Amino acid sequence: MTGERRTEKKTTGERAVGEMKTGELLRTPGAVLARSMCNDAVVLPGEWVARFPRRDLAEARRRTRALDRIGRLGLPFAVPEVVEDRLELPLGEAHVVLSYVSGEQAETASDDAVREVLDALASVEPDDELRALLDEPLRRAGGAQVAETITELVFPLLSEDERGQAAEVLRRFADLPRVAGFVHGDLAPVNLRWHGGRVTGVIDWDFACVGDPALDAAAFAHYGWPLVGRVRPELYERARTHAAMFPLTGAVAALRQDQDPERFLAWFRRRCAVREHPPSS
Repeated sequence: MTGERRTEKKTTGERAVGEMKTGELLRTPGAVLARSMCNDAVVLPGEWVARFPRRDLAEARRRTRALDRIGRLGLPFAVPEVVEDRLELPLGEAHVVLSYVSGEQAETASDDAVREVLDALASVEPDDELRALLDEPLRRAGGAQVAETITELVFPLLSEDERGQAAEVLRRFADLPRVAGFVHGDLAPVNLRWHGGRVTGVIDWDFACVGDPALDAAAFAHYGWPLVGRVRPELYERARTHAAMFPLTGAVAALRQDQDPERFLAWFRRRCAVREHPPSS
């Protein structure tokens, strides 16, 4: 996407949203509701996304400033632009309007496409300004106390055998080296936009942090662990350990947001049934 097209899109978004009240956003013809871990969103496909944080406006403001800074990194794919910031409003009305990043989701991916995304992230050397705006790694799941938080909140929901397997996952995680790179933090397929076999857009940068790049490599295991091994052989084993944590950190994040953790627990139990975290295929 060229700079000219991105500027034009922002102007279109401003015309569509800039003069509207919060209630009117919810009644915009064609708009649909969406829900993520931190936000409720009103999406007008092809135009804009209005995100309403459900709690912690200070964090929402930080994430918005971080997104604006990330958008100026010159990454080779589109990043949502901040069209309008209304986070000074009270919780429930406060929202931020972002440009809509077009593209499709993909069930398959080429090595080159995945390598391009990971290489672009690896090329970023966060300066002090960006570091100050980025999230703490795994903050939504307890941050530096993630193992203790999982033990406190998730272990009581597991069987004795499942707790034993979870403890082994936590041991593997504790043994990981401390590595610091620029990390998106949630490169799930739902956050990638594809066109012509390439990733042309990446959305949802809420969990961007300075952390282990193997975390982002692990997200691409959706397209198969062999792909991860080819694209990032040096990160492969670390990526598998991060992937082993995904159901546990997801369950913690849900519980801390007063949401039902059952889909994450079911995910973990499927792995426990085959005694492989994560399964190789």
